Amino acid sequence: MSTAATASQNLAALRHHKGISLHQIAEATKIGVRYLEAIEGGQFAKLPGGIYNVSYIRQYARAVEFSEQELLERYLRSDDERD
Repeated sequence: MSTAATASQNLAALRHHKGISLHQIAEATKIGVRYLEAIEGGQFAKLPGGIYNVSYIRQYARAVEFSEQELLERYLRSDDERD
């Protein structure tokens, strides 16, 4: 299993463990469920781009009480891999 797949499963498992649905996060943050699913799945290319990406990632991390820094580092690594 790849690191990205493992990380994605960890985020989903963490969210489930805390009893939080994607719809609850969407309501609280006003971020579309499809973008939350993309973050959770490590599919950052599906995000709208620019400053929105960082904002969405930070808000998701806060909502599931996950390290903002770690999730942002995953995003930046994925962005480097695409270049």
